Amino acid sequence: MGLDVKIPAPIENIEVNGIKNDSRQVNLGDLFVAVPGSSLDGRAYIGEASSLGACAILTSPGIEIKADIPVIMTGNLRSVIAAIADRFYRNPTSKLKVAGVTGTNGKTTVTYLLAGIFEAAGQKWGRIGTTSYDLGGQLIQSGNTTPGSIDLQRYFATMVERDLAGCAMEVSSHALHQGRCQAVNFASATFTNLSQDHLDYHKDMESYFEAKAMLFDTAPVAIINIDDIRGRKLAARAKGKVITFGAERKADLRYRVKSADMHGSKMEFEYEGSKVAFDFPLPGWFNHQNAAAAATTAIALGLSLNSAVEGLQSPPAVPGRLQAVKLGQPFGVYVDYAHTPDALEKLLKSVRQFHPKNLRIVFGCGGDRDKSKRPIMGSVAAELADIVYVTSDNPRTEQPAAIIKDIVKGISDKKRLQVIEDRAQAIKAVLSQAMDGDIVVIAGKGHEDYQIVGTVRKFFSDIEVAKAILNKMSYGNNG
Repeated sequence: MGLDVKIPAPIENIEVNGIKNDSRQVNLGDLFVAVPGSSLDGRAYIGEASSLGACAILTSPGIEIKADIPVIMTGNLRSVIAAIADRFYRNPTSKLKVAGVTGTNGKTTVTYLLAGIFEAAGQKWGRIGTTSYDLGGQLIQSGNTTPGSIDLQRYFATMVERDLAGCAMEVSSHALHQGRCQAVNFASATFTNLSQDHLDYHKDMESYFEAKAMLFDTAPVAIINIDDIRGRKLAARAKGKVITFGAERKADLRYRVKSADMHGSKMEFEYEGSKVAFDFPLPGWFNHQNAAAAATTAIALGLSLNSAVEGLQSPPAVPGRLQAVKLGQPFGVYVDYAHTPDALEKLLKSVRQFHPKNLRIVFGCGGDRDKSKRPIMGSVAAELADIVYVTSDNPRTEQPAAIIKDIVKGISDKKRLQVIEDRAQAIKAVLSQAMDGDIVVIAGKGHEDYQIVGTVRKFFSDIEVAKAILNKMSYGNNG
């Protein structure tokens, strides 16, 4: 087999029909992968998997396992799972161009733009990321930004079956650290930026960066934002060919913004001596960087500068990313996924360029996640918005009031602050108080259609809540 596993003799001629890591999904002849996790230990479900017809168990040593089917042990379980899934699904990424995109912010938009560029060039591409998984058919709701290695290889195999040419894939730091992508043959790796996030998991920024950097250890070509300080560090150590993009420093693809408003921007790209000016319809100055990242990646994968620009002029809509809610109201309403200090800062600075009479923001912070960013986000909101409404996000197992208290620590001017714990009521308040010419930003959840309170996941959509409230305020239903 070539893997670090101990295989019982009777298993050598067993036929495996599928691979599952959820005992509830096991069918006759499946290999059940029992993974010890932080909250659940898959080894506790070996009996259930066996009773449902599993042909063998793959797991790690550490506890005594009694089973009436063969048990395969390995001390390198996650790597072995990735390798086995790749082999079982016949090495799908050897037949598919996979463009990995990593960074703190911008991953989702870059993958949408990149897939759109290739679609405009006549190539059908899939997409894997935070909002959904597009395998070339009906969209699949995403559970994680980057799926587990078994699902990942299965999705790639489906794309190959459907004759897709490539896949634009968000690659999270968790996925890299946990080895979910070890068997993926990346055609390229793109770095957007790095700022504070996920320190509940990685503990410090250097560990967070090192997890992201793993994507660039094997990719044959690295597309890197040279304006980012860690991008420059990454460019110096990437193993493959490096192609840079940026606006502030010398870069292979240099981008300039000639003008920008709430309807989009007039941009210019310069690459290898050629300059192309074009209209880019996505608002927000952070989207200029996203457009450059997508275009540079497309060029690195064989398209021309003109083809990349052509695809950017009619980009796909990106759910929950500076998404406008328009029902005829005399003030702007935007829903955005910004949930880090850097993303919130870039979002509010972009919206400031729309020259609102008052900029109002509703936001909260997730529970059971990096607590250190909460007062920072409060400070950013207070500095860049005129009126701040602090509310609940996904509190999970923390008390919403405690999370809000952490956020408010960063807000010195309490006169411009309203604390409304119930998120729907906070959205109602900001929309009811908005005046002509104001802009309302509802941040933190973006495309999400749920709220996690305790361990319960209930339906909640910022977009739908905002629309319902605007309708009750007697605005039209034209958006």
